[in-house]
Amino acid sequence: MSALASLKKHSHWAGLVLLSALIAVTAVMAPSRISRLELEREATLAANRVQAEMLKEPDALFDALTQPGLAPEFHNILAKSGYDHRLIRYELYDQQGHLAFTSGLSGLALGDDVADVLANPSSEAAQVSLFTASGGSGPSHFASLRIPLALNGEKRGTLVVYLDQSDQATALSNYFGLIAAITLLLLGIGIAAPAAFAWTRSRERREAEAQVRYLENHDALTGLSNRRAFGERLADAMVHMHQDRTHIAVLCLDIDKFKEINDAAEHSGGDQVLREIGSRIQATLRGGDLIARLGGDEFAIALVDIINLGDVMAFMTRLIEALRPPFQVAAKEMLVTTSVGIALAPADGDNAATVLRHSGIALARAKGDGGQRMCFFEQSMDKALQRRRLVEHELRLALGREEFEVVYQPQYELATERQCGSEALVRWHHPVHGTIAPGHFISVAEDTGLIVPLGEWVLRRACSDAVHWPEPLIVAVNLSPAQFRDGDIAETVASVLKETGLPPQRLELEITENLLINDTEEVLAKLNRLRELGVAIAMDDFGTGYSSLSYLARFPFSKVKIDRQFIRNMTRDPAMRAIVKTIIALGKSLNVVITAEGVETEEQAAMLREFGCPQVQGFLYGYPGAAETGTKATDNVTSITAARSSAA
Repeated sequence: MSALASLKKHSHWAGLVLLSALIAVTAVMAPSRISRLELEREATLAANRVQAEMLKEPDALFDALTQPGLAPEFHNILAKSGYDHRLIRYELYDQQGHLAFTSGLSGLALGDDVADVLANPSSEAAQVSLFTASGGSGPSHFASLRIPLALNGEKRGTLVVYLDQSDQATALSNYFGLIAAITLLLLGIGIAAPAAFAWTRSRERREAEAQVRYLENHDALTGLSNRRAFGERLADAMVHMHQDRTHIAVLCLDIDKFKEINDAAEHSGGDQVLREIGSRIQATLRGGDLIARLGGDEFAIALVDIINLGDVMAFMTRLIEALRPPFQVAAKEMLVTTSVGIALAPADGDNAATVLRHSGIALARAKGDGGQRMCFFEQSMDKALQRRRLVEHELRLALGREEFEVVYQPQYELATERQCGSEALVRWHHPVHGTIAPGHFISVAEDTGLIVPLGEWVLRRACSDAVHWPEPLIVAVNLSPAQFRDGDIAETVASVLKETGLPPQRLELEITENLLINDTEEVLAKLNRLRELGVAIAMDDFGTGYSSLSYLARFPFSKVKIDRQFIRNMTRDPAMRAIVKTIIALGKSLNVVITAEGVETEEQAAMLREFGCPQVQGFLYGYPGAAETGTKATDNVTSITAARSSAA
């Protein structure tokens, strides 16, 4: 910045400094000048008073002028004027300016101006001169009063009176000095206050700018680099990697089940865990290695100057040991596990963005495999991810185009072989790929949250179809955990029932044990609200989880559906057969309806009939098809071959 530009930028400060300097100079010099004027005015006043007193006594004046020996009488005249206590001495000069009388030696340092006035007594008015002594025991300030003496209008001589002005000068000096000090103090305050305020604001602005610059490159919670800074530093490291012909390992690390940690220790405890993990990871790094918090509970690590895979495994050993000790959170000990995805450069990417993305893909595979593991990137993972993203994109379009259809698989009372209801199943009719089974898109819809609008659409369509079925046929609709997590599912169901006119007792909502694994109390509260609406609640895929029996004890399900894997294997596996028989007996004791899924053979149907299973569904009784008409089933169970032929 040039000097001119700098001056323009700070012109307001330059003007303030110049004005302050002028005020300061004035405050210092003005009191001295004003004091001198005040002393001169006071001396002139004294001269006029003395002259007036002399004119009152012309005889004394005539005697003194004609007989200088009588000049001491002037002291009386001076006393009458009130200045005798300040009188230093007085002198009488004749008409020619010769000294005729003096009251004593003065020891005063006088200038040449007094002699000039006396030598040229042209003025008829009294004149004064002010003097300042340079030292000694005499007065520090005094004035000479040169008073012309005249009789009958004719000037006859000059009287010079020396008055002590030390006290007056001191008083004026103190007075105007105080004024000057106050002025300078106010000036100082006037300058210092805005200057201090401006300096404070400037410091705050600099600190804020520094904080902004810091936050641009660092994570506010852990103090580690953020995604942006990590990407830039990784890009620089990869430039050196190509020059030095070394390798870089990029690791994405994610905390397993971090939501449970947050819930157990509240969010402040979760923040503490994140900070502690960041510190522990840093302790395992070598000089030059990079670390960042990408967001949430995900961290990124770059191991630079890698020679072989052994360097990566050595780091993983250090990392595992660093994260093994429990974390102290809110007076609790918590064990934390992590999942790690690893990509190697340049093999898995020759730029920072690519290798970081590939490590994220590997992390997703590690999390998908159950967590608490590490996974190296493979090209097949990227292809699978691209396919998954394509499905997600097509799925979003399909929701807008209404490419979905609801089909129904009938459910039968096993004893009477009469249809009691149907389960609603969704199918996707893709304009290019044709009909797509739920197994190819439901998981994507779950992960992306699209299952919520899709599930609500299926619920509304199923209720709209079922309202035209003859009573007492029911329609069973599957609910996703996401529908419980996002929004008010009870309000949604109530709205759909009111809109379609379907009686609540003809709607059955199916849930899986996965819904109850997390936030059990909240889910159970929502299930109770659904029961209050009058709808039935069924547990689907019973027996595949770890806590199915405990959930039966905590919530009064209307129906339990035995998973198809037990039905498939019970004819040849005694253990499976015993499990099915036990579940059916348990349902009877709890007064819960049991439905066996996946019944495909007459042998399975016969065995279930022997065990007393109330309801069945499966290919033996019909394939999923368009909206049910509610017609009565055949008197006898058809063979699976015949059922498939009719379905075709």
